[in-house]
Amino acid sequence: MIRLPISSIRLDGGTQPRATINSQTVSDYMNDMASGAEFPPVDVFYDGRTHWLADGFHRINAAEKAGRDDIACEVHQGTQQDAQWYSFGVNKGNGLRRTNHDKQRAVKSALQHPGGAGLSDGQIAVHVGVSDQMVRNYRRQIDATPKVLKSTKRKGRDGRTINVAKIGKTPETAQDAAPPQPPQNAGTPPARDTDLDNSPPVRRASVRTTRSQKIDRIARLTLSLIEATKHLAHLVGWLGEIAGEFDQAELLLSNINDAVATVSAEIERKAVAADPLNASRLGIKENKS
Repeated sequence: MIRLPISSIRLDGGTQPRATINSQTVSDYMNDMASGAEFPPVDVFYDGRTHWLADGFHRINAAEKAGRDDIACEVHQGTQQDAQWYSFGVNKGNGLRRTNHDKQRAVKSALQHPGGAGLSDGQIAVHVGVSDQMVRNYRRQIDATPKVLKSTKRKGRDGRTINVAKIGKTPETAQDAAPPQPPQNAGTPPARDTDLDNSPPVRRASVRTTRSQKIDRIARLTLSLIEATKHLAHLVGWLGEIAGEFDQAELLLSNINDAVATVSAEIERKAVAADPLNASRLGIKENKS
C-alpha cells in the first residue's frame, strides 16, 4: 500500500461501476475522515504511465472534499482495460449497497468488455455478483443489436471452450448452393462471351451487391454512433457528477437533444411522406401543434 496524490489518479477510464455517485455517502465519508477515521485503500491499476482508479470513487471524492491531497492506494499492475474489468466485480459484499441500476450497468459493461467476450453467463455472473438469469437476459438484448465485441468461442462452467458461432443455425442445404445448370441442347450453339457479359442477371447481381455494401456501411456507421453516444454519455456524466460542472453538462445534453430531435423530425417527415403507414411502423407520434 502506498499513498498517491489524488491529482495523479485518473477517474475517467470507464471504471465507475455505479450508475451515479451518492452525494450523501460522500458527505458521510468526508465527515468520518475529518474525525480521523481510517478507510481501506482505494484500488488503482498502473500501466507504467497512468494510475486508473478501479474501486473507491466515493472515498476519493470524500478525501478531496475533506481537503486531502493524497490517499492510500492498493496498486495493481495492469492496463485501463484491466481496471475496467476489475471494477465490474467490486462492491459485491462491502461498501455502499449496489442498486439494481448499478448491477445492470456492471453486467452490460462486462458483456461488452474484452475480458468477458469468451466467458459463459455463469462465469460473468460470478465476477459481477449477480444471477445467471440476469446475465442471460442482457446478453439476449445485446445480441439483438450490433456491437464491437462478440467472441465465437465461450468457456463453459467445466472450463471447456466451445464454438458458439453456429448455435441456432441450420447446416447449409442443397438450396443454399448454386442451382445446377440444365444440360445444354446439343443443337444450340454455346452463348458468346459478349452475351454473358451483357446479360441482365449479371447487372442485377451487381446492383444487389452494391445495395448490400451500402447496408453494411450503414450498419457500421450505426454501430459507431452507438459507441460514440455511450462514450459521450460517460464523459458528460463525469463532467457533472465528478467534476461538478453541472450547468455545462446540462447545457451540452440540452444541445445534443435538440440536434437529435431536429434530425429525427426530418427523417420522420420523409418517412410519412413516402408512406403514411410508416407512422405506425416506426412509432412516429402525430404532431398536433
